[in-house]
Amino acid sequence: MTSLKRIECDFYCNGCHQEGPHFLVYSNDVLIRSECQNCGREVPFHEEALLKLYAKDMVKRILTKPKRLNEELKQDLRHAILTLPVRIITKPYRIVREVEEVVDEKKGKATEEKAAPKENE
Repeated sequence: MTSLKRIECDFYCNGCHQEGPHFLVYSNDVLIRSECQNCGREVPFHEEALLKLYAKDMVKRILTKPKRLNEELKQDLRHAILTLPVRIITKPYRIVREVEEVVDEKKGKATEEKAAPKENE
């Protein structure tokens, strides 16, 4: 059974060129579309496209980490020095776990789709 969930938030709409309320529509915790409440424009999302965006964002986060760490050192040197050793050791594992969760979720959905009986059978 499909579970639809709608969350309201404010975004800029390319349709009406205004910032305003939008509904993000999720089906079984997967974002499927955005709906502008001002003009009614709907933007569908596809899992493949979302996965590509996620991968691009992950690479950007990895590449900008040194700069962000440098800024953190400038803002609060004591805190950064105290937490840095643990963070350096655990960061690769946290990244791997995050990526595995995203990839495993996609594999799990593909497996469920294959295992589900087709309506015309």
